[in-house]
Amino acid sequence: MGLKYIEQVKSIVLILLILLSFTLTFSVWTYTPVIPTNEADIVDISIAKKKSLEETIRPYRMIISQDNALKGSFANQPIDFVIKKMKTWEIQTVELASNKVNTDQINEFIKNPNRASFFFTADVPIEIFGNILNFANRNFPEVYVNRLIVDWNNDSPDSMTLYFISTSQQKIYSATAENVDKLAFTERILEQAETMQVFNEIVRDNKLSLYVSSIPENILSYNYSIKEVETDKFKDALFNNPSLVRSNSVSMSEQQYTDDSALMNINFSYKSLNYVHPASEHESSANPVDLIQNSLNFVNEHNGWTDDYRYFRMNTATRQINYQLYFAGLPVFSRDTLTEISQYWGVDRVYRYFRPYYSLNVAIPLGTREVAMTSGQAIYNFLSTKTDVNISSIDDLVIGYYLSRDDDQSLFNLEPSWYYLESGSWVRVSPDLLGGAKFGLE
Repeated sequence: MGLKYIEQVKSIVLILLILLSFTLTFSVWTYTPVIPTNEADIVDISIAKKKSLEETIRPYRMIISQDNALKGSFANQPIDFVIKKMKTWEIQTVELASNKVNTDQINEFIKNPNRASFFFTADVPIEIFGNILNFANRNFPEVYVNRLIVDWNNDSPDSMTLYFISTSQQKIYSATAENVDKLAFTERILEQAETMQVFNEIVRDNKLSLYVSSIPENILSYNYSIKEVETDKFKDALFNNPSLVRSNSVSMSEQQYTDDSALMNINFSYKSLNYVHPASEHESSANPVDLIQNSLNFVNEHNGWTDDYRYFRMNTATRQINYQLYFAGLPVFSRDTLTEISQYWGVDRVYRYFRPYYSLNVAIPLGTREVAMTSGQAIYNFLSTKTDVNISSIDDLVIGYYLSRDDDQSLFNLEPSWYYLESGSWVRVSPDLLGGAKFGLE
């Protein structure tokens, strides 16, 4: 009898052990640990805001040709109107219209009537426009364009023609835009043209024409306080493990951050940062589409667009891309501080990142005044006759802002000035008020 009870007890214990095993296994599978968090340890690397491709890939000038007259504008509003309308069109296949065009033919394209021409500071792969506009056929030719023309000469009420011009490769591509309310579009764009500046075409032998304003105009000058972004936010955004980053004061005007793989220098006088990741350096050429898309995504990852920065130039051989600061539709240049975001791309990541860490506090202008700007035609005439500038080497002439600081360094001044483009560099032409309407170069 005792032996029988022992066997029953063993069976009961075995069953209990099996049930306990199931219970423990289920607990392990379904257990979610509660990890205590400290809000102070959560790193915020949202510096400013994100931007889209269409906000960075923007034309800087619009020329409307109508009735043998040219009207032009650098302002955001009329350019934004056309881009917004273009996004609603259905653009058909991009096809080669002319395989080899000379400068005279390109100039003729711009001034043909019933056209709006948009100028870009740097070549843009047509494929990039495919991410901004609505293309029915997304097989794009490998061409880089810096002029986009909207043509409303055809008789169709619901279609227009787009021309994509590469002045460097001397090619013209075309595409038909459908689903267009042409009457409403042309009425609106010609209405806007009535308030635009009259532009002159400066024709030059075997060179692209220059397009300049024909009469003087008043442009506002601004005084602004600036907002400095905490440099620790860039440290948290750029280093893989911010807690392991070492900080070192190099001088009164320079701070250095380092870890085992990267270095970031902060220049307090120039209000700039220079981040380098040496191991990712790469010597082969970059794909231009990837360079544009990767550079945009990289800054978006830390919401790093502190102001209106626009795609400005690119060098695929050095894997470099630059975004220029713009204000009120005009580019901003300076000797006192940095006004560009530059990226050099390496192996699957940024090799070098060079940029300002300030933001213009545009919500609160501390002062404004009107500045009388002479016409672009007068500036061109002055450069041609009163200076030793090689006028044939000038590739463009625009109004921009010169950014300077007060003696106490607390205020930034935005002064409108004429600039000319020569050998890839922008040179300021500044009025010399002594002696009347004279000009000097800076």
